Amino acid sequence: MGALAISAQNLQVYPAIVNSSGTSGDIAGAAGVPGNTPEATAVNIIFLVGFAFVATLALLWLARHRLVFSFKALIFAAMALSGFILTLLTASDFAGNYLPPGPALAAGILASLAVVAVIGYTIFVKNQPWVSNIVIAFVGAEVGSFFAGTLSPIGSFPWMTLLLPLAFAVYDIYAVFKGPLKHLVGSAPGLALNGLSVRFGEFTLGLGDIVFYTMLPSVALLYVSYTRDFAAGISASLVAMLVIDVGVAVTLYLLSRRRLLPGLPIPMLLGVAVVAAYLL
Repeated sequence: MGALAISAQNLQVYPAIVNSSGTSGDIAGAAGVPGNTPEATAVNIIFLVGFAFVATLALLWLARHRLVFSFKALIFAAMALSGFILTLLTASDFAGNYLPPGPALAAGILASLAVVAVIGYTIFVKNQPWVSNIVIAFVGAEVGSFFAGTLSPIGSFPWMTLLLPLAFAVYDIYAVFKGPLKHLVGSAPGLALNGLSVRFGEFTLGLGDIVFYTMLPSVALLYVSYTRDFAAGISASLVAMLVIDVGVAVTLYLLSRRRLLPGLPIPMLLGVAVVAAYLL
């Protein structure tokens, strides 16, 4: 629900970000590939999955060498940067509905600094589980909402936005069973999970899972709202959220029979199918 609230707040902001660049393929455009094409989509997906792979390798190297402060610093840098920028975008836009531009920007900066301070306290000072869960879920929802509104042009079919979760679902299978994520968790379980996941009882969800769980309902809200109306967007987003929750429930049931399972494949297959059905 948090991502939907953020997406609804930024319903006008995200299209402006995409339209100001002229394309959704900024990464591909830098490589000389026109945006919003199959080639650009493939380049963007390869880049983002590759970036996640390299980042996990870096964390694994730090964990294996017991470089605890560097490990935490890397996580803090990523979380703080995304949390500050996206909170500033959302909070200043929200405050702009009630305040003049200057005070609205100041309110956005204060809110962003507060988020960064909580992230820093959670990672470096004391990991209060409930505080950690809230801040990680909040940043994950912000990133998911931002991806939903900026990866594909509003008004066209969001190929990039729907194919990326499927690509990460495939990568998640590899990462959990054979890839660096399995070794990262095994190298230093407490260290590896601190700042990167939220815990619900005996179950753990990674930050990447949260990003994509929140991204698809936001895609439904944004794109269905622009192609039909806001009420239809709300309906589509709630249905997408429901089927993703069903996928999570099925994954958790299977997880009760295994020690480790990827959290993305089942929810993403169901979520992408529902969102695509609304948009086709």
